[in-house]
Amino acid sequence: MEKFNSSSKFSVYSSFTLSNDDVNIIFLLYAPLIGSDAVTLYCSFQSLLERNNLKSEKLTHQDLFDLYSLKAESFLKARYKLEGIGLLITYLNEEKECIYILCPPLTAKNFIKDATLGLFLYSKVSKETFDFITNHFKIEKIEKNNYSNVTKTFDEVFTLRQVNQETFEKFSYLLGRKPNKSIKILNNPFNYEKFLSMIEVGFLEYGVTTKFKDQICNLAFVYGFDESDMVGLYHDSINKSQLFDYRLLKKKANILFNYKKNMRGPVLEEKNDYDEANNDLLEYLNQASPSQLLEDVLPGYPTRYLDTILKIYDEIDLPKGVLNCMIIKVLKDKSGDLPTINYFKKVAESWVSDNIFTTKDAMRYVTTMKSNDEVVNDVKTIDDNGGFETL
Repeated sequence: MEKFNSSSKFSVYSSFTLSNDDVNIIFLLYAPLIGSDAVTLYCSFQSLLERNNLKSEKLTHQDLFDLYSLKAESFLKARYKLEGIGLLITYLNEEKECIYILCPPLTAKNFIKDATLGLFLYSKVSKETFDFITNHFKIEKIEKNNYSNVTKTFDEVFTLRQVNQETFEKFSYLLGRKPNKSIKILNNPFNYEKFLSMIEVGFLEYGVTTKFKDQICNLAFVYGFDESDMVGLYHDSINKSQLFDYRLLKKKANILFNYKKNMRGPVLEEKNDYDEANNDLLEYLNQASPSQLLEDVLPGYPTRYLDTILKIYDEIDLPKGVLNCMIIKVLKDKSGDLPTINYFKKVAESWVSDNIFTTKDAMRYVTTMKSNDEVVNDVKTIDDNGGFETL
């Protein structure tokens, strides 16, 4: 998690007000994916807007933290989720001041039909809950068979009169919603051009469009399908009119995924910074021997420390990477003194109660533990020379 200056300033802007339907959509559709902290932050930003111009006063982040009992780490996590899901846009200047622009939620229909969000929601909640949510937003169809549409058109009611040099550009920033597109996905490994060269595009009613590309790429990303998978799904999704049908494609994709993965649907997980940034550290903690660990962390260590570490490995039932992370943490806390095995057993009990069972859990845990309201960065990272430097 990046270091955050709580004294930095920010302003919030919006071009819309939340309706009752929007609130229901946020809490029933978005909340299962982003969690209550992100929803609370979104509503907090909304509450700061002045009603006459839909912008906030300039505040410090500490003001926000004090108002809503937030901490810097939880704020950043919540903010990133809002950005990733398409509900917030963030701008930053050289003085580290932020502008937060709130984005409206998708409509319930568009959310559920979305190739990414709808599928992730389906995988996140039970089938019964998903049915409850979708039924909540269904509107009863109006029976109009015995009625005729007699609605007047615009030109039947109004006549136009030219006004001096007034143009539509004058009204380019009126209160209103800008259509919110689906979430953005960067670094998608799917090769769309390769896929396109392998299909018969004559089945596309409107030809190869940007919408078609987004549908294919997003679906491939969600399910982890490669180009060959998507080619097969595409040709299986030709309807009776000999046209490509995206609704068929989604159904076929879910069937294929169930077959290949023996799962109901893809699972949405929050991205872990350590997955990308700290692979070397992860590998080191999992493989380092006691002597190598002590030499790297505490050169010139007493030889009796080796016996203690061997006891730790033998008597504490946690993965080696977790124990190595724990040893580094304790050595840092104790200024290089290594306590007895009984001390480590008590630490292990505490870690287990906090659900620390994997090396990644341990890495995240020791880099977010608090002391005097400052993050204690206890894990070490390997530098280019093979040594260690504090994060």
